Amino acid sequence: CYKDELSPTSVIMDSVNPETDFDRWLNENFLLPYNINFIYRYEDIESDMDYDLVPADETCARILAKLIKFLWLDPYTEVSDAHFMRQNSPRVMPVIGSGAWNSNNTLQLGTAEGGLKITFYVTNWLVTQEYITINYNNGVDETDGYTVTINSMDDINYYFLHTAHHEFGHILNQNKAYPTDFNLISQDQYVAQWNTLTDAEALPIGFISAYASSQPGEDFVEVLSYYITSSDEEWNARLDIAGTSGAAIIERKLNIVKNYMADSWNIDLDELRSVLARRYEEVESIDWSDF
Repeated sequence: CYKDELSPTSVIMDSVNPETDFDRWLNENFLLPYNINFIYRYEDIESDMDYDLVPADETCARILAKLIKFLWLDPYTEVSDAHFMRQNSPRVMPVIGSGAWNSNNTLQLGTAEGGLKITFYVTNWLVTQEYITINYNNGVDETDGYTVTINSMDDINYYFLHTAHHEFGHILNQNKAYPTDFNLISQDQYVAQWNTLTDAEALPIGFISAYASSQPGEDFVEVLSYYITSSDEEWNARLDIAGTSGAAIIERKLNIVKNYMADSWNIDLDELRSVLARRYEEVESIDWSDF
């Protein structure tokens, strides 16, 4: 028998990621001003185990972070103040590379949980679906710098920014309930199989999108998010498809949404929409490589 000399250092080591320029940028632009933990490194505990998911590409996550800041956090701060977003923004914001596909072949683009967390999916679609083109500058070290060419702002708006405002609408509703009068407008029209409808079929019966026909809470935030992320031409084009009857229902819902935002949050929805419209025109001025 003899005695082993045990090492004082544990063989179980915690993995530690070295802090990067992007981590420091997130600290300055998300964590310190808004107390938002933007999680771009895949953490299984923050993901949904019901789906087969892929981590986000870091460069795509960087670009999405700037888009979210420029076209969601900053516009709300511009029309209110930093305190509004600091108080009401989610505390945790994981981004996932792939989509979350449901058994009925519908695609989940985001989730809002308990007023504290928003998850974004399809981050890697920025590149794989060619919504953007990344041009690396030096040809040696791809992390040193790059420029971004936006190929489809419409797709970026639909898959990411519409999602951001939609999910944030849920958080606002979780903190302060919207008037129940909204639920009565289309109370007999909501359907569980909303995915069998197209937007063109949903509009004439008073829904701004097919997904809005799934339940009143989704209807409310769809009206909110579509209105502020659409130009006048895009919004009016939807109302034209809706026809006189459908457009009247949608406008009635929009009026409740506007009053809710004004009365509950002191946010002028038309002012917010104008700020967003201006910022959509300024997206090309973003320095994508500066972190």
